[in-house]
Amino acid sequence: MALFTPIIRDAAMNSFGHFEELRQHVKQVKQHTLTHLDHYLARFEQQALHNGNHVHFADDGDQMNSIVLDICQQHSARRIAKGKSMVTEETGLNDFLKRAGLRVMETDLGEYIIQQAGETPSHIVGPALHKSAAEIRELFLAKHDLGERDLAETTDMVAEARRVLREHFLKAEVGIIGANALIAENGYSMLVTNEGNGDLCANLPNVLIVCTTLDRVLPRASDATAMLRLLVRSATGQPQTCYTSFYSGPRREPDTDGPRETHILLLEDRRTEILASDYRAMP
Repeated sequence: MALFTPIIRDAAMNSFGHFEELRQHVKQVKQHTLTHLDHYLARFEQQALHNGNHVHFADDGDQMNSIVLDICQQHSARRIAKGKSMVTEETGLNDFLKRAGLRVMETDLGEYIIQQAGETPSHIVGPALHKSAAEIRELFLAKHDLGERDLAETTDMVAEARRVLREHFLKAEVGIIGANALIAENGYSMLVTNEGNGDLCANLPNVLIVCTTLDRVLPRASDATAMLRLLVRSATGQPQTCYTSFYSGPRREPDTDGPRETHILLLEDRRTEILASDYRAMP
């Protein structure tokens, strides 16, 4: 896929004009934040709580998984709509919830494909990059009980996935997403996607759970948007993702949509130990 070639990414960086200058600026912001992590985490927690969120700190993956399950059980949830989240890959959340009897459906198209295949992501940006169109066609024909159809074109497969996922979105009691950044000054979490599934996971179910790590925190919204200008060009070669979302917390009057309850889970899992070691340095 051309989207992931170094040529495309290099062109996006070079056309930016001052990519290296901004990279060094963001690096300094990140190093400053990590040096004062306790301060910015406390500030983020304070603001997030003020916005009506519940904030949880998890020492390890097992604790994070248990907190998620507890929240789901408190709401008698059986169906989970899940956005892309690398930290939940780290903790094995999907298998954990499945063993507890919950139905978790990945809603990022690539993640959905490999979930149906019973595989793990082969690429951090394109998780189903190793799958051919023919393999995906056979997978959908086997997994989707939708009668006779051809699925000869890629657009047919995308439309079928949209149909299946939309039904799950509308029935899910809990949505789970990740976060690309946490903003200390206002308690917001930021998420970037190209498919819009993150917003559906966040806004359709009554309960939203944000699973992320404590090192995602940044001081200001301007720091998050500066980082965003680097992130997208470095990952996919795009100047901007199709969707950039900032989540403040649960719905308030007079809101007519959005989750009624929001939880933010921050995983530690020896990250502060790494920050205190020789492996802290950032390139």
